[in-house]
Amino acid sequence: MGELIDLEAQRRRRAADQAFARWTRRVGYQPGPDTKLSELPGRVLGDLAELGSEATLALYDLVLGVRGWGAGERFHYLEAKPKVEALDSFLFVADQVRFELMRRLGWVEGVAAEHYPLVDLALYFERIQKEFEPVTPYLTTAYPRYVEVSDRLRVEPAAVVRSLIPQALKAFRQRLSQGM
Repeated sequence: MGELIDLEAQRRRRAADQAFARWTRRVGYQPGPDTKLSELPGRVLGDLAELGSEATLALYDLVLGVRGWGAGERFHYLEAKPKVEALDSFLFVADQVRFELMRRLGWVEGVAAEHYPLVDLALYFERIQKEFEPVTPYLTTAYPRYVEVSDRLRVEPAAVVRSLIPQALKAFRQRLSQGM
């Protein structure tokens, strides 16, 4: 009897292989086809959230690799339409990385990245944005200055959450340095 081959699993594995081929060199970790942001080591998540040059290239490796468009360095050489698609995907994934960092701090809940592997976040970002609610996660009362931002939160919740990214990066770095 013949062997049953899961074509979708094969496609995911191939996409992940292309997307993460350089991650070990860039960020010291290589995710698998079904790895979610919540499964990344804290140091790797922190590096990605900082968006330094290697982390940025790693995220571009992801968004280009899942599409079979090559390494992150190729982004600047893409034609206009694929470049816009790659940039939109990159921005979505970068947001999800930072929201996951804030989730680990306990500051937000309702992060899309909790439900989708990295490969899916990069490849199906448009569908995920349309289907997943909330688009921007909810700020929780665990955020240390919640009372100070609560009035603004009712008017512009997405802007408030995004404005906390620099503070979250600092708090996360501090937590990592303390071995947590």
